[in-house]
Amino acid sequence: MQDMEKRALLAVIISLIILMVYMEYFAPKTPPPPKEKVAAPEKTQPLPPSPATPGIPLSGPPPGPQATIQKQPGKDITVDTPLYTAVFDTRGGQLKSWKVKKYFDKIGEGARPIDLATEDLSAGYPLGLVVTEANFLFDPNAAVFQTSLERLELGPSQKNGTLQFSWESPDGLKIIQQMTFYADRYQVDLQLTMLNPSGKSLEGRPLFRWSGKNFKTSSGSGMGCLFFGGNGGTGASVPPFTALVKKELQEIEIKEVKGEKRFKENVHWGGFQSVYFLAALVPKRMEGTELIFRPTSDLTGEVQIGGPKVSLPPGTQFSQSYLLYLGPKDLDLLKAFGHDLDRALDFGWFDIIAKPILYVMRFFYRYTGNYGLAIIFLTILIKILFWWPTNLSYRSMKEMKKMQPELAKLREKYAGDRERLNKEMMDLYRRYKFNPMTGCLPMALQIPIFFALYKVLLYCIELRHQPFYGWIQDLSAADPYYITPILMGGSWFVQQWMTPTTGDPAQAKMMLIMPVIFTFMFLSFPTGLVLYWLVQNLLSIGQQIYINKKTS
Repeated sequence: MQDMEKRALLAVIISLIILMVYMEYFAPKTPPPPKEKVAAPEKTQPLPPSPATPGIPLSGPPPGPQATIQKQPGKDITVDTPLYTAVFDTRGGQLKSWKVKKYFDKIGEGARPIDLATEDLSAGYPLGLVVTEANFLFDPNAAVFQTSLERLELGPSQKNGTLQFSWESPDGLKIIQQMTFYADRYQVDLQLTMLNPSGKSLEGRPLFRWSGKNFKTSSGSGMGCLFFGGNGGTGASVPPFTALVKKELQEIEIKEVKGEKRFKENVHWGGFQSVYFLAALVPKRMEGTELIFRPTSDLTGEVQIGGPKVSLPPGTQFSQSYLLYLGPKDLDLLKAFGHDLDRALDFGWFDIIAKPILYVMRFFYRYTGNYGLAIIFLTILIKILFWWPTNLSYRSMKEMKKMQPELAKLREKYAGDRERLNKEMMDLYRRYKFNPMTGCLPMALQIPIFFALYKVLLYCIELRHQPFYGWIQDLSAADPYYITPILMGGSWFVQQWMTPTTGDPAQAKMMLIMPVIFTFMFLSFPTGLVLYWLVQNLLSIGQQIYINKKTS
């Protein structure tokens, strides 16, 4: 029995530690890119008899071969909605700023809205148009676009609005970018039109790009970093490049790519992500769409998305359309957007448990208005669901205590014959109808829930900067004063002290040391997770007292 008990306990502890180490250091290998397949070229259409964009005439005959684009300063064009304020530069028609109004860089005085175009997802001017393989002049850093509006404001009285950027190349090509914005969503409809009214054929490959960076957030500090890689606390990170290709989620670190990585079949969407935000370009037509990811430095990279090279004979035009999502990784918003964008909020192995936990917490939050209370009610619900297996465990331990005298005699009698000792111990278990694995059942059942909740607290923006009471101002960050981890460790120690032991002094000491070890680990865990374990311990102590009185 002594060896079997140690093996059972050791298996649980090793499983817990392996899973923790896996979450930090090991990620599923990215599947190899699909084999390249040449896409069918887009069809061009003859130019309509009137200009495609009202009020902007088509260009005349192309100039001579020595024509160049003169660099000129651009001006800012602002789009203001209840959710964000965006600023575009007419030079290149590029995104310059995208400040989300509901999410701030910190808690308290001096907090300011996060700018997804300069801070969390990029380092400035991340979104724009590039044209490769072209026989005409186009420099996105020099071309100054004309716009249909100087400013666009959306709200209750105007739910959506359109902004057009147009530019004529020295070669006679006309490029029109039409962007449609919405007051109630983080969505932009992108439509690109290329018109060739010149007398010669023009060709090129238009691509929309997003330039992003490797972003890691960290909050708090603690000795728990000894176990989780020294990132200074509850720092969480995700691979910056993400895409959904062939219904498979791709998450790639910048350092993993040498040269570039291409996806050519069934590209659903692709872009850059941080822990809490996502910039994703979505093709309206997957056929022929290619997604290209290339590093530009050790910490930055660029995503390009587009169809094949386009040839425009004189008097023809070409159009392609995309959607842009630029906002929080909120599960409801991602689902409402469609195109399987909710896959971007990925909890790995524990996704099947984590998302129901998130929905349950949000249900309790609607009635309590506090995610700390929601976690407490979630803990109570889980305790109710596990009441029966926990009772079995406690009763099993009580039976074990009754067997101690006989076990001691067997160990003494068959000290030199391990095989006979194990046989006699199994006979003893059968007489008492005792299953040694029953005592490990509650902890084994709680491990998946523990890690699922850990993922939810780290990666769900709903819990970002959510306060509890008193000194706890962010449930997704570590306790700055280590009060909750110490209370958790103390309650766990009391629970272990109350739990009947097997009579093995070495095992009893090990069980009492575990709370100390895990207290140090929990110093860097999100406070919400520590709160869950603390309440779980307190409920278990109450249950143990109840069972002791009932069976005494």
